[in-house]
Amino acid sequence: MDYLKRLMKYLDDCKLLVAVGLILALAGIFCSMAVPKVSKHIIDDVLVARHFEKLYHFAIILAGLVLSKAILNYFQSYIFEYTSQKAIYKLREQLYTKLQYQSFEYFDRASTGAIMNRIVGDLEAIRNFLNQGFVQVISIVITLILALSIMLSMNLLLSFLSLATTPLIYSNVKSLAKKLQPTFREIRTSFEKLTSKVQENITGIRVVKAFGNEELEKKSFGKVAFEFTSKNIQAADIRSVHNPLANFLNGLNSVIILVVGGYLAIKGKLSIGTLFAFVSYVNLFSAPIGNIQNLVNQWQNAFASLEKVFEVLDSEVLIHSPKNAIHLKNIKGDIKFENVYFKYKDKFVLKGINIHIQPGEVVAILGQAGSGKSSLINLLARFYDPTSGRILIDDVDVKNVKLCSLRRNIGIIMQETFIFSDTIAANIAFGKPDAKEEEIKWAAKLARADEFIERLPEGYSTVVGERGIGLSGGQKQRIAIARALIYNPKILVLDDATSSLDFETEAEIQNTLKEVIKGRTTIIITHRISQLVVEANKIYYMQDGRIVEQGTHEELMRFKGRYYTTFKKQLLERANSLPA
Repeated sequence: MDYLKRLMKYLDDCKLLVAVGLILALAGIFCSMAVPKVSKHIIDDVLVARHFEKLYHFAIILAGLVLSKAILNYFQSYIFEYTSQKAIYKLREQLYTKLQYQSFEYFDRASTGAIMNRIVGDLEAIRNFLNQGFVQVISIVITLILALSIMLSMNLLLSFLSLATTPLIYSNVKSLAKKLQPTFREIRTSFEKLTSKVQENITGIRVVKAFGNEELEKKSFGKVAFEFTSKNIQAADIRSVHNPLANFLNGLNSVIILVVGGYLAIKGKLSIGTLFAFVSYVNLFSAPIGNIQNLVNQWQNAFASLEKVFEVLDSEVLIHSPKNAIHLKNIKGDIKFENVYFKYKDKFVLKGINIHIQPGEVVAILGQAGSGKSSLINLLARFYDPTSGRILIDDVDVKNVKLCSLRRNIGIIMQETFIFSDTIAANIAFGKPDAKEEEIKWAAKLARADEFIERLPEGYSTVVGERGIGLSGGQKQRIAIARALIYNPKILVLDDATSSLDFETEAEIQNTLKEVIKGRTTIIITHRISQLVVEANKIYYMQDGRIVEQGTHEELMRFKGRYYTTFKKQLLERANSLPA
């Protein structure tokens, strides 16, 4: 019930509309309750008493009631559709905002399919409940009370007989709810797996086709789809037992009333019109009880979704700006790592790191995959916090800095260049949406992207495909460089920025980067020794989370350690790759 209370708060702005909708629903119920009464008079006072002149009068009343109910239902449906959409809009916006501010650690644990399902599938299940289930709960309660009150006023015996199956109906509904709740949770989980599988396949479709693995993917998808189908069939099996039982009990009610009521009518103790009206009220009384079955299905589905959605909303944001956070202005770019340890998934990936980078220095950090070099950047930009130790920029602990201020002073060019499905100008200005055209062109020119952009049919207004489809690796990398430069950061990070490119393209990008890094504190994260690394002020070589060698290129070559071995090996590989 706590989830329901929290959900109702999202309707606070629409309280008046909800109240109007409930009044319309109540008016519609009163119209439904009046119809059997009018029908009773038509039978007893018109047909049986043969006063046919009254038929027109009662027919007008009956038609008015039916028309009124239709109009009331239209406006009621519109109001609850509108209010449910408004509530879900706020909930979806809050959910999306929460995800935007979550740390990397959260996304490391959550699958893409699960996150997509929270924002789409789960919210749709909740909307259905708000739109239909919420008003049904109130309508059912009011209908049951009114129908039972009228029935009791008409005939006590028949009223008590109509309640004979109620305990059985209640037990059936309770049993259904108990069985469906865990099943709907499993359905939601299997749907997340299905969504993740589809998303993963579409994202990696080029890899699938390159390896001719369509059949393998088809089988893999079949397993996930079968699990989802099986869970739904399991829920259907549960309903297939309980729903017919509910229909039988409701039908049994009608049979008992018709038999006993018919006997009383024959004996003259009950008019035919009263019996007809009473049976109508029994149907009005039984229909909501039958709807309880559907309502339970809807509520259990919505409840499973509410659990998942509020789990995200209640999740702790581990990385956030502290109170009275410092706003970095006009920084010099002095960086210090002081005895930094970092544990990731119960394993230390950084151990006792001590690095001091002077303003304007170029520092290269080398190491094989898994050595911990990229973790340094994740900590510098506060994507994660160190387990112990400190990271300082201009002698200010990054934990005390406002996150947006920290990250706007650090331009990161990543290995995996992500290009949004938007114009080239919008991609470059992503970090500074209000950037002027001159600023965008300045960043593009500095990244040497202006030449190929201006050759495109629509220049900077050219819309690129999803993930930059239609652009070469080098072109995407240049756009990424321009994007990192748009707010002119004092600290620049190249995280394996050219490792995925061929040697020729890498050489071109390296020449660009030589111009870009001038006057900036630059950290080069790489496993490939390039000219930028050779010319760096200092080189750190990492292994198993520790710095095992440090010095300039000349010093490390004289030392003849791991860096020396790596340099010789890569030099040989590059020589062998050249044409004879």
